[in-house]
Amino acid sequence: MTTMATITTLAKADESVEHAARIEHVSKSFATPGGQQLVLDDISLDVAPG
Repeated sequence: MTTMATITTLAKADESVEHAARIEHVSKSFATPGGQQLVLDDISLDVAPG
């Protein structure tokens, strides 16, 4: 099983920013009898404040 992610927290309570958190380049795979099965590939997500 392989999981890779970069998570960046961008907001503090007293700051005005475009995103509260950003998750970038997430990939996920599982080992199966037929080999590795990739289920997520290079997924990114931005979360707005609030």
